[in-house]
This record gives sequence, C-alpha cells and structure tokens, in this order.
Amino acid sequence: MRDGTPGAAIDVALFRLRRIWARPLRSRKIVDPQRPVQLSNVMVVHAVHKLSLDVPEVTVGAVAEQLDVDPSTASRLVNDAIGAGFVEREESEVDARRARLVLSGRGRRVLEVVVHYRRTYLDGLIADWDEADREAFARLLTRFAEAAMAHPADLANLDQVIAEAIQEPTTLR
Repeated sequence: MRDGTPGAAIDVALFRLRRIWARPLRSRKIVDPQRPVQLSNVMVVHAVHKLSLDVPEVTVGAVAEQLDVDPSTASRLVNDAIGAGFVEREESEVDARRARLVLSGRGRRVLEVVVHYRRTYLDGLIADWDEADREAFARLLTRFAEAAMAHPADLANLDQVIAEAIQEPTTLR
C-alpha cells in the first residue's frame, strides 16, 4: 500500500525502525541463558529513571502510565525487573501503604551501557552525514516526537475503523 505522501513514508520508516530497534533485546519464547536482559527490563529501567527525574517517588502506577500499559501489566514488568536485579522496591517516604521504585546499582549500569550503545550506534549511522543534516534531522525528529506526545493517536477510533473493516469491505478513509 503506497500512496506517496510524506505520512506514508514516515509510517513505513517508523515501522521498520521499531522492528530493527527491538530486535537486539526482544524477548524470546525459549529463555536464552546468554541473554542478560530483556527489552521489557530495559523499558522498566528507562521508565523508573525518567520518572525519578520528575516525581518524588516512582510507583508501579506511574510506570504503567509512562509505558502506556495497564497496571497489572506494569506490575508484572516491574516484578520481572526486580527479579532480574535492575529495580528495587523500597518503603515509601510519603505513604506507608505503598512502595517506591528505585534503580539498583545493576539497573543504573544497564541504563548507562544501553544508552551509550544506542547513542554510539546512532552516531555511527549518521557519521557520514554533514553536520547541518545531522542537526536538522535531530531537530525535526525531536519536533516530530513532541508533536506525537502532544497529540497521541486516537486508538478508540482505530479500533472502530478496524471493527468496521472486519465487518464489511470498505475503502480506507
């Protein structure tokens, strides 16, 4: 399905990038003893780190919002990250009924090496671009990400469009 618009090109590029980016850390059906970290652990580590910069205490609920998953899924992901030794659960200093999440030393090291690896990889991809192109790409991609965050997709509408498409043949709107 090609329509030649900038939106179509961006859609294809983002889909390809998402698949490429997730591949190195994606979970496997069979546990790989050589794989020290799963993508879900890295996602939780990033969420706990980012949230810790913005809120006094990071909770499972905050991680759920950050990752855009339901609380039960966030709880499972957080428990997996705790089990892997990347996140620790501590007593809340604000409310004794809840726990706060913090990165362990191991989690901070994983965050540091993953961020360094990704940035080195990205720098390598654009190493032969001239400085103006690298700066323009960074500026425009940042602007694009900010627009996406400010105006997220209406997934309820997408669900409705998919439901209608399943029911009867239709042309795309």
